[in-house]
Amino acid sequence: MKKLKLLILILGLLVGQQVIAQTNPVFKLTKENSHFYFDTTLNGAQTKVMLESGVSALFMSNSFYEAHKDSLQLEVKDSDLKIRYLNGFYHVKYAADACLRLGDALFTGPVNILQEDIDRVIIPIQKLRHPSDSSSIVRMDLNALTLSVCKRESLDGMISGADAFDMTYNKWGMPVVATSLSIKSGKYDIRMEGDFIIDMGNGSLLYLNNTREEVKKMLKGVKLQVARNLKGEYVSKGLIADQLTICNRNYKGVSVAVIDKIKSLHRSGFLGLKFFTMPVIFDFDNNKMYLLR
Repeated sequence: MKKLKLLILILGLLVGQQVIAQTNPVFKLTKENSHFYFDTTLNGAQTKVMLESGVSALFMSNSFYEAHKDSLQLEVKDSDLKIRYLNGFYHVKYAADACLRLGDALFTGPVNILQEDIDRVIIPIQKLRHPSDSSSIVRMDLNALTLSVCKRESLDGMISGADAFDMTYNKWGMPVVATSLSIKSGKYDIRMEGDFIIDMGNGSLLYLNNTREEVKKMLKGVKLQVARNLKGEYVSKGLIADQLTICNRNYKGVSVAVIDKIKSLHRSGFLGLKFFTMPVIFDFDNNKMYLLR
């Protein structure tokens, strides 16, 4: 029934739009504090959007919802869900399933309305769709500061010569890629096979989950450094990689954090924004990630 209602919402939006985008909607990104944002409208309401993939729902504050509830037209339900996000916890006041116009693109999926005030709307890119054929294909070029939502017919011409990787999803709907990892750090030359969550909300290159056996095995005997914040408080352990290779991409002189408190995520670690030094195309419909040269 939920899927049927969502389909009806999508069809209603498509029919109701006077102009269906025949091109691929492009959003111009800005970078702030290691995260990427763009300005657009959500069902006509002006807003600032933060890119994410490590969440399964759109987040908005209750104050934004109350200010724009007439245009958002959400069928909300009370919620007592508590979400851990970044460095804190957030309380979900209302929840909904929705199809919303995001500029010239669409967002389809769950919506969490937070009690706490946040100064942006947070959108998981895996829930973006093109308005003309409802394809969930996203092209991201962080160096050029652009994000595009693409039609299916555009895909073949964009992925010529790209390296393709299969994606899966964890139980929270975060995309995951399986690949090999090798690190050279001083006298250490270590490697492993693992599965890594693609996390656009993570400004780093790579976090490793030291509760996983494959990570423990790789790091056995490796002396890790301790990272502390400006107050001298413990943050995490880690190492400096003289050379790191993951998904067939090479990086030099990069830091790798090793954390022990993410057992519940059941994956080898996180690939963050600093990994994406190349254009990337996600075909979320067919669970593929394409890295361009």
